[in-house]
Amino acid sequence: MYEKKMIRTKELGKNTLIITIGRISTQFITFLLLPLYTALLSTEEYGSVDLVTTIVQLLVPIVSIMIDQGVFRYLLTCQKESQKKSIISNAFFILFFLNLCFLLLYIFLIPVNKLQYKVWILLILTITTFSNLFLQISRGLKKTIEYTVGSFICSFITIILNVLCIAFIKMGAVGMLISTFIGNLFCCLFIFVKLRIYRYISIFSISKIVIIEEIKYSMPLVPNQLSIWVMNSSDRLVVAYYVGAAANGVLAVSHKFPTVFMTLFNIFLLAWHETGAVHYFDEDRDSFFTKTIEQIITIFSTICVGMIVVLPIIFDWFINKSFSEAYYNIPIYLIASLFNVIVGLLGVVYVATKKTFEIAKTTMISAAINIIVNIVLIPYIGLYAASLSTFVGYLVAMIYRIIDTRKYLCIKYNIKKYLILLLGIITSTIIYYINKKIITILFIPFYAIYAIWLNRDFICLIKNCLIKRKEKYE
Repeated sequence: MYEKKMIRTKELGKNTLIITIGRISTQFITFLLLPLYTALLSTEEYGSVDLVTTIVQLLVPIVSIMIDQGVFRYLLTCQKESQKKSIISNAFFILFFLNLCFLLLYIFLIPVNKLQYKVWILLILTITTFSNLFLQISRGLKKTIEYTVGSFICSFITIILNVLCIAFIKMGAVGMLISTFIGNLFCCLFIFVKLRIYRYISIFSISKIVIIEEIKYSMPLVPNQLSIWVMNSSDRLVVAYYVGAAANGVLAVSHKFPTVFMTLFNIFLLAWHETGAVHYFDEDRDSFFTKTIEQIITIFSTICVGMIVVLPIIFDWFINKSFSEAYYNIPIYLIASLFNVIVGLLGVVYVATKKTFEIAKTTMISAAINIIVNIVLIPYIGLYAASLSTFVGYLVAMIYRIIDTRKYLCIKYNIKKYLILLLGIITSTIIYYINKKIITILFIPFYAIYAIWLNRDFICLIKNCLIKRKEKYE
C-alpha cells in the first residue's frame, strides 16, 4: 500500500515538474515584460488588446464545444491504437465543421465597420481552438513533455514577437494580436509533426456513435467554461461599457498578478486531473485526496500571502504610474484566486466520475452571482465592484463544491490549519492596504517563519526526495 502511494505521489510530482518547467519560464518572462507593455502602450491600447482576448476566450468554448476536453478524457483510459485513431479523427471532424459554421455566421452577421479588430478575432479564435485540441491530444496520449514544449513554443514565440512588434516595429495593439496568432500556429505545427498526428486522422474512422459520445461528454463543459469566463472576464466588458477602455486597461493590469498565481496552480491542476482521474477508484482514495488537497491548499495559501506581502515593495518598479489604481484591486483578486484553487482541486472528482454537468452547475451558480454583483455595484464603486464580484462568485463556488463533493468521497478538512491560513491572509491584507514599506519589510521575516512552519512536511518530503536522488547517482 505504501509503495502504491509513493508511485502515485511520484507520478503527480513528475507530471507537475515537467509542466512547470515549460510554463514558469514563459510566464516569468511575460511578467518581467509588464513594464514594457505598460510603458509603450496607452491604457486604451492595452485595454483594447485585453478586450479582444476576452472576446476570444468567450467564443472558444462556444465554437469548439470543449471537444478538446472530451478527447483528453477518452484518450486517457484508451489502450488500442484503433480507438485512439477514432477518437482523434472524430474530434477533428467536429472542430473543423464547427469552425466552418462559425466562419459563415461571423462573416454575414457582423459588418466589418461595426467591430474593431474583427479579422484578428476570427483568426485568433480559429487557431486557438485547434492549438487547444492539439495540446489536449498530447496530454491524452500521455506525452507530457511534448505538451509542455508545445505550450512553451506558443508562449515564447508570442513573447518574442510582442517585443519586436511593440518596441521596435511600433505596431502597438495589432502587433500583440499578430504575435498571439503566430505563437498558437507554431504550437499546432510542432505537435502535429512531433507526435505525427496525421497517423490518427482518417475519414474512414469517422463514426456517428463516437461523435455523439464525445459531444455528450464535452457539451456540459461549455456552460461551465462560459461561467468561468464570466467569473474571470465579464467584469472587463462591464467596466469598458460603464467606465471606458482606459479603465479596462487598469483592470487588466490588476489581473496580471493573480494570473501569475493561477498559472502556478494550473500547472499543478493539469497533472492533478490526470492523476486524480486515474486513481479515483483506488481503495484508499479518501486518504489520498484528503492529504493531497490539504497540502496544496496550504502551499497556495502561503504563496498568496507571500504575494500580498511582497507586492507593496515591487509594484512601483513593475507598473507605470498611469496604471497605479490597479494596486487596490490586486489583493481581492488574489484571495478570489485562492478560492478558485480550492474549486479546481475539488473539480477533479467530477472529471474522474465524468459528471461534467456537476462541473457546469457549480460555475453557473457562481457566475450568475458574479454578474448580479457586477451590474449592481459597478455604477456606484467602479473598478472595485469588478474585483468584489469575482471574490463573492468564487467564494460561493468553493462552498458549494465542498458540500457537493461529499456525495462522491469523504475528504477530511483540518479546520485548525485552515484558520491559521486565514489569519495569515487577513494580516497580510491589512498590511498591504496600510501601504507603508517599512511595515511591510518588518513583516517579511514573520511571513518566512509562518510559511516554513506550515509547509514543513512538504519541505521535508522534497528534501528526502533530493537526498534519495543524490544517493541513486553516487
